[in-house]
Amino acid sequence: MHIIFLATTSLINPCTSGAFWNTIGVTYAGNGSQGSALNQLSSPTGIFIDSSDILYINDGGNYRSLKYLSGATSGILIAGTGTSGSASNQLGGSTRFNYVDSNQNIYISDGSNNRVMRWANGASMGVIVAGDGTSGTSLNQTRTPYGVWVDSSSNIFVAEFTNHRVTRWSSGAKVGVVVAGGNLQGTTPDKLSAPSGIFFDETNQDLYIVNGIANTVVKWRVGASNGTVLAGVPGSSGASSTYLSFPVDLTLDRWNNIYVADRTNVRIQLFCNGSSTGITIAGSGSSLILPYSVALDSQLNLYVSDNGAARIIKFSKL
Repeated sequence: MHIIFLATTSLINPCTSGAFWNTIGVTYAGNGSQGSALNQLSSPTGIFIDSSDILYINDGGNYRSLKYLSGATSGILIAGTGTSGSASNQLGGSTRFNYVDSNQNIYISDGSNNRVMRWANGASMGVIVAGDGTSGTSLNQTRTPYGVWVDSSSNIFVAEFTNHRVTRWSSGAKVGVVVAGGNLQGTTPDKLSAPSGIFFDETNQDLYIVNGIANTVVKWRVGASNGTVLAGVPGSSGASSTYLSFPVDLTLDRWNNIYVADRTNVRIQLFCNGSSTGITIAGSGSSLILPYSVALDSQLNLYVSDNGAARIIKFSKL
């Protein structure tokens, strides 16, 4: 889902260099066959790559989260038991996105249980850090949480898919604060419509939000009353370069170029900083089935969670 910005100086902005990615991907995690072995995945959803290029996968159909070390052929179980449930060591049937902090603590949006869970590094059980496990619109509740982000002060940002809002939860808080949306569902600038993946630019206090049913990506300054559409046409879906069709996730690189998992169009779109015209960098031909989440490693290699193919695919940077 995300990229941790690194000090590497040799990388060149792909939007100025014109060098993109190999359009033929290779299987990086999972083997393309649905299963519960540690070298298999089942309906993978959110992915995250940390500063050491460790890949974290929400393995939705297996009710667990896995960690893949660089070059590994099997994952390491770090959260969940493999069975659906609401106990503190379990995840429900709709785990969506994840975030990993600098101490390798993992935060998981547990959608069907209406909570965000935090597993400390090495822990066998998680704790609720957002929501109370019940579905509702009160600010002590979440409703189908999707995207999650944690800033340097341990504030947790949660995109609530069916509450059409993003809430912020201070460390230890039992009540969240609405920082984007929350004005019912819609496509006007003051509303969100099924927000899913999020990315937070902490320096500028800007949230980048995938607005799924509205078919857009918006930038929303924390606490502002309106967002700004950066990609897609509000309320309209399409397959041309200026349209999206039920996008699900995004990430940004150090140049603020935006990478979008354009799910129904079965492609990954690159929107160069300041441009509303997308460039298809993955998904041509039959390389993807149902892209769900997108991430970049330290060398700008592209990783895609293919929900329909039970694998994570790597597209190497050229």
